[in-house]
Amino acid sequence: MRHGAMLVLLTGLGILALAQNDPQGPSNENAPKAYKQGLDDLEHRMTAAALDSFKKADKLDDKKCLACQKKMIEYGVGLEDWKTAKTAGEEMVAEAQGPKETALAHYELGVIWMKEGLAKHKDESFEHAHEEMTKALAASANFPDAVFVDGRILAFLKQDDRAKVRFEQ
Repeated sequence: MRHGAMLVLLTGLGILALAQNDPQGPSNENAPKAYKQGLDDLEHRMTAAALDSFKKADKLDDKKCLACQKKMIEYGVGLEDWKTAKTAGEEMVAEAQGPKETALAHYELGVIWMKEGLAKHKDESFEHAHEEMTKALAASANFPDAVFVDGRILAFLKQDDRAKVRFEQ
């Protein structure tokens, strides 16, 4: 239970950091209708349909809709649609500009991989998560959340000595 609460807190911090530059939605002329449909679906508690609408809006916006990608991650993770969440995370990494955005995008993708690892109990997912946290820290060395999450990931991989070093950072 304690680990779950910490994960929720860390995810919230990561999303909060990304929300600082929160866009209003897609820019392509055809995509806002699909994005609005996704928001309407959420109001009616049709999460899976909303996720499909956000995916459609992102596709119509040439996979450059940051707001769509954030929704795809949020609801993809919630529905354990890992492929959708990871695709959105990878799109965020591809579109990131500058070290701060790049670090945040890699962090977000790393959190998705970690959550998949927790859900599926797969070391391969944790290894990908560690790779993304390493990239986040390469882009921005002063990123305490990424250091902490990477320590947790290393602990899940049973690399206790390396995890301890991360936690000491």
